[in-house]
Amino acid sequence: MDDNQRKVLELELELHKTEFSALRDEIMHSIDAERQALNLSLVAAGAGLSMVSFIDTQNVYFVILLFPFVFHVILWEMLGALKVQSRIASYFMKLLIPRVNQILKELGREQTDALVLGWEDYTANRSMKTSQLLLTSITPTRHWMPILAVGTLLGAYGVIANFNNHVPSSIELILVAVNLVLLVWAAVQNTITVRAYSQDAKSQAESEVAEG
Repeated sequence: MDDNQRKVLELELELHKTEFSALRDEIMHSIDAERQALNLSLVAAGAGLSMVSFIDTQNVYFVILLFPFVFHVILWEMLGALKVQSRIASYFMKLLIPRVNQILKELGREQTDALVLGWEDYTANRSMKTSQLLLTSITPTRHWMPILAVGTLLGAYGVIANFNNHVPSSIELILVAVNLVLLVWAAVQNTITVRAYSQDAKSQAESEVAEG
C-alpha cells in the first residue's frame, strides 16, 4: 500500500469516528426524547384523571374524550424515536463497524487483534428466541403508557356516564369510536415497532454467526 492510499484510509477512518460520535449523540437525544415523552404522558394522565370530578359536576362528558388525542401524539413521538434508534443501530452493525474494521485491517492490523466498537457487536449478538420476541412485543413498557392512559380515560368515561345514567350525544359517540380505532391502531403499531426493533437485532446476530 502506498502513502496516498494509506492517507486516504486514515482520513476515511477519522470521518467514520466523527460520524460514529455524531450518531451516538443522536441516539442519546432520541432516548432522552422518549423519557421526556413518558414524563409528559404521566403528567397528562394525572391531569386527565383530576378533571374527572369537574367533568362529572359540569356534565361536560365529551371533554374526557378529548384527552386521549394527547396520548396518541405522545405515542407517535415515542415510536418515532425508537425507529430512529433502530435505523442507527442497524447502520452501525451492517455498514459502519465492518467498514472501520476493514480499514484497520488494510492499514496493517493483525486479524488476531480485538475488534473495535465491540460493545455494539456484543449487544447485537444477544439474540432472542421467537417466543422472547413475542413476549417483548406485548410486555408492558414505557411505550404502552400512552396506550394504557387512553384505555383508562375511555373506561372512566364509561363508568361516569353509566353512573349518572348519561345518554351519549352523537359527538361523544363519534369521539368514542375514533378513540377506539386509534387505540387499536396504537397497540398494533407499538407491537410491530418493538418486534421489528428486536427482530433486526436478532437477524443481524444470526447473519454474523453464519458468516463466522
